[in-house]
Amino acid sequence: MYCLSSVSGGAVSYLRNLVLLLSELFEKSSEKHSLYFLAHESQKELFPPLPDKQCKWIVGSRLVGWQRIVWERRNLARIIREMNVDVLFTPYQISSHVGGVKQVLMLRNMEPFLFKAYPYSMRSRLRNQVLQWQSSSALRSADRVIAVSGFADECLKNRLRIPSQKVRKIYHGRDTAFSHEGDRSDDLNQLFSIGVEGDFLLTCGSLLPYRRCEDVIESFNRCAGSIDSKIQLVIAGSGSDSRYAKTIHLAIVNSPYKDRILVVGHVSKETMISLYRRCLVCIIATEIEACPNIAIEAMSSGCTVISSDRSPLPEIFAGSSLVFSSRDVEGLSQQIRVCLSDENLRIEMSKRALQRSLAFSWQKCAEETFAALTEWPQR
Repeated sequence: MYCLSSVSGGAVSYLRNLVLLLSELFEKSSEKHSLYFLAHESQKELFPPLPDKQCKWIVGSRLVGWQRIVWERRNLARIIREMNVDVLFTPYQISSHVGGVKQVLMLRNMEPFLFKAYPYSMRSRLRNQVLQWQSSSALRSADRVIAVSGFADECLKNRLRIPSQKVRKIYHGRDTAFSHEGDRSDDLNQLFSIGVEGDFLLTCGSLLPYRRCEDVIESFNRCAGSIDSKIQLVIAGSGSDSRYAKTIHLAIVNSPYKDRILVVGHVSKETMISLYRRCLVCIIATEIEACPNIAIEAMSSGCTVISSDRSPLPEIFAGSSLVFSSRDVEGLSQQIRVCLSDENLRIEMSKRALQRSLAFSWQKCAEETFAALTEWPQR
């Protein structure tokens, strides 16, 4: 399992939750399969204690982007031969081709395929264009591809024309640290530390153009005058696109309710747990996702969720969120008003979210991934 490309966000969460479970399945395998990890020494905290022989740590400076690609082309094939590997699993959609082994990739980032509809900065556009070329080439040449949702599955089969027999659909799991129950005093301390006081609406995730954070701000503007004046809008997350950062900054500065909009940036996992657990409503307006962790985390936390109608959100929520038509800011503001005025509705939607979250399991994800890595047609 090649882990050097797992550097942030959902990729890190994937490793943290899956490594031990997948290792245990390989250890128990009656077919005597073995699992080895190739990772950078800076990633050790993501791994449980494992036998030294099971991990090969790359030391020195952490390589990212094109530097990692150059390193792969110089070293990966040699390492694979030395470790006598039969299957190379990269939990990402880009990997250098290595002859003589079966390669399994994962489509987990839809942004490079759909970014052209959004006003990115030139740097971000170029980055996504390169990722699109690299992803398309690597995914088409892979022996098997894991799709993390039905939406990703459709992209592989319809857009990239990858044969259906090469694709396995495997959802991410749910991190049980995100839950409906918890110590209220701990939550209040976490929220107080970032300036959150009283009741609030929450929107979260990487601040990129497809997240449509500006729609959430405009919807809040439209309904803020008719709801409790103490209710805040909390925006959690950060982004790398300078143009979009300016868009969000101007949207907040020009808001007549800017004193009630709080941008907390990237926060700790513990703080996110408290934000989910204590928000009145969690708004997910994103238009590009593969299998969004924020959706699963919100459901696991028992949030009342308002989500856009863009795939794969209806697939992930399956009726456990209130839905608005993407970019319909008036429709979103109406949903916010309805939620805040109807406590019984919030209780019912919270129950639905908690029930739906049970469909997502890291144990199930590990079992299906084990099968995807070990079950191959007989020649």
